Amino acid sequence: MKVVMGSVVKGFALKTAIRQHLEAQGHEVIDVGCHDTSVFAKFPAIGERIAAALARGEAELAISCCGSGTGASLAAGKFKGVCAVSCESVATARLCRVVNDANVLCMGESIVSPELGCEMADAFLNARFQDAAGIPQPVLDFWAEARNELLARGPEAGARDIETL
Repeated sequence: MKVVMGSVVKGFALKTAIRQHLEAQGHEVIDVGCHDTSVFAKFPAIGERIAAALARGEAELAISCCGSGTGASLAAGKFKGVCAVSCESVATARLCRVVNDANVLCMGESIVSPELGCEMADAFLNARFQDAAGIPQPVLDFWAEARNELLARGPEAGARDIETL
């Protein structure tokens, strides 16, 4: 699977660990920045770069890392076609795909260890929307309706350079 990944300086080590893990499994990772820790990168620019890559169809899913996961989620999730969720557990990483059909998993390096981040990435990439036994059809219909509403909001993501301080 092709996966878009991005981070700011505070999420760089977590992104690197997850990237290595995913590539070892045969996934293709498209890294939209930041590419080193020598210059402070601004999270809104990384979020838009992730959203734009998804909009162009370069990958189906994305993972974004920052200090807490919050800035990454807010920055990517404001764009049309993106449902970005900040998660701190394997269960939420899986459920955000199953229930919400999220396409961007956001994690915080200050909260999530590299080992846990790799487990969360696996759960996120392997989960499927509405793969939940025993859920009544009206609830599944609502999940699809909510997903469509969320993905339709916001502006289109555009080309954006990595902005730094």
